[in-house]
Amino acid sequence: MTTEQKLLIDALACALNGKTYTVPENVDWRQFVGLSMRHTVAPLVYDGLHKNGSWEMLPPPAKKILSDAYHTAIFQDAQFMHLKGELAKKLGEANVPHIFLKGASLKKDYPEPALRTMCDLDILVHTEDYPKLDKIAAEMGAKAEDGDGNHRNFRFPGNLEVEFHPNLIHHDTPVGTQINPGWQYATEDCTELTPEGFYLNTLCHLANHFVAGGAGVRFLADVWVNCNLRKPQPDWETVEKELKCFGLLDFAHNIEALAECWFGDGEETVLLQELGEYILSEGQYGNANTAVRNAAALSAGESGASALSKRIFPSKEDLESKFPWCKGKTILLPAAWCARCVQVVTKRGSLALKWATETGKLSKEEIAEQKAMLSRFGIRPKK
Repeated sequence: MTTEQKLLIDALACALNGKTYTVPENVDWRQFVGLSMRHTVAPLVYDGLHKNGSWEMLPPPAKKILSDAYHTAIFQDAQFMHLKGELAKKLGEANVPHIFLKGASLKKDYPEPALRTMCDLDILVHTEDYPKLDKIAAEMGAKAEDGDGNHRNFRFPGNLEVEFHPNLIHHDTPVGTQINPGWQYATEDCTELTPEGFYLNTLCHLANHFVAGGAGVRFLADVWVNCNLRKPQPDWETVEKELKCFGLLDFAHNIEALAECWFGDGEETVLLQELGEYILSEGQYGNANTAVRNAAALSAGESGASALSKRIFPSKEDLESKFPWCKGKTILLPAAWCARCVQVVTKRGSLALKWATETGKLSKEEIAEQKAMLSRFGIRPKK
């Protein structure tokens, strides 16, 4: 762990848990600020530096960037929370069952809720309510944006994005889509996820991003807040039973241990050090090269070719997830596959080309090494 990475974790631990720390003399403040921004935790870092009494040690350029990020977070939080209230009211009046997910719900458990930033509001809904959602969004001045067939995206006034999801996780990944659609974890009044369901979604969402390219430091902060500050706490026996079914129990234990090591009183091990450095080396959502290596390592054929084949010819479940109109209608699957190809070419053509090119470059040795590393972390191919 570099000096800047350690200071980042120390500042976050202070913001979340009040832990004090000593700032080293040889900090590269430009790298430190860049790291904070890449992992989307700059507002929390700002808070942790102030709580520790270290703010005045920063040079003016670093202060400005972190201060701007902090005040932007406060402003955007006010906007999102107002929109959340308006949407809850409109959806309730239209009798649309809905559950606010991820940051929109978890932020209240952070010591400073506004500092748990969000890029959008995620809401669990039923596909049959899409016409009502379209009408409500239009009445509120929102513009529809391209989704992937699995969710409705809207841009609301104030440049606020809202995603309506029929599933908790919208991709067929090796990390356990048994969690979908998610309503099985709803409370009796269907207004929120149970404590168990919310934590399972937090962990599976992290695992999904971890495999799909990378999961940053903020994901670890969410896990620590879930395990230590969120009330009420879930029935951990139920959570572990579900995670075992998903094939994620070992991964969850490692992530929880790392979060406690970073933000609580946990002890570091060689494995946790490796996992931590892997997470810190990526940004909040990783990168395409990591996604390619992970896909190849977790593919059934354990080769670049098999990973590429799976990407080109997704499973029936994945197509049905992306295009609900073909669910249970085998005759429509070819049309769904064609629609998916059109989406990929028109919206992500350059990324798809990069994905195919990088996959072809991977050697068997590189794939085996990536597979072994993921296995150590607790991510393994589905059997």
